[in-house]
Amino acid sequence: MKPLVSILIPTYNRPRYFELALKSALQQTYPNIEIVVCDNSDNNETELIVKRYQAEPNGSKILYVRNTKNIGPIANQQQCLRLASGEYVNYLMDDDLFHPDKIAKMIPYFLNNRGVTLVTSQRRVIDKDGKPLYVPPMWTFRKLYQTDTVVDGKVLNRLMMRDQTNYIGEPTTAMFRKKDLTEPFGVLMGRQVYYAVDLAAWVALLDKGKGVYMTKPLSYLRYHPKQLSQHKMAGEVAKLDKETFLRFAKARGYISEKEYDKYMKKISIPKGLREKVEDYLKKGR
Repeated sequence: MKPLVSILIPTYNRPRYFELALKSALQQTYPNIEIVVCDNSDNNETELIVKRYQAEPNGSKILYVRNTKNIGPIANQQQCLRLASGEYVNYLMDDDLFHPDKIAKMIPYFLNNRGVTLVTSQRRVIDKDGKPLYVPPMWTFRKLYQTDTVVDGKVLNRLMMRDQTNYIGEPTTAMFRKKDLTEPFGVLMGRQVYYAVDLAAWVALLDKGKGVYMTKPLSYLRYHPKQLSQHKMAGEVAKLDKETFLRFAKARGYISEKEYDKYMKKISIPKGLREKVEDYLKKGR
């Protein structure tokens, strides 16, 4: 039997977008999937949608958990991963979409290449209505390679740290082997990352093995005003991550002690920011 792949959908008060995301998961051409939905919503709209789809022939693929209180976005993502039974995992954010062949196209790279810990692909950006969108700076969405490429994970890590850019993509974009992520999603060397939660997982995974970059767009990232990355607090949240990534980079030999000291001197975290951010995230999705 083909290995089980868990598609993880953390969600909060987005029933319309959530249903589209769920449908794109159910429409995967790869047969052996489970869909784990963890719901932070303060109403039952999402739950009613899930129940409707669970009543359909392939509804048994859906595992649904309604949180008794809003546990925040990061804890909800981590809960999804804990509940996953699959050998392989792919997040699907509740406002994004999968290409129907996403899982089927990615899984062979794990099965046919030893040491692969992460597979990603080019992705497309869509607007609130699902229409293609040009989002500057488009260089963050440029092709890293012109053909599908298997590459040493440390090479990708050095590239991302040099350019200070997440070339792997958002949580929806990448698939990984669950056992290779030994810390909770978004925790790096024992420290919680607050903004670049996905990047913390990617660099940890790539530090252990090979990455695969596929040139065909296999996911659709939705840009809209209500997503967390567009919130006015996003920039403040990101400030808390810099020190964590620098500690990782130094510990794993991606930067020198001298470079580490130079970069650390440029970091200025206002007093009370961490508490402010944690409070903000608790009230988030």
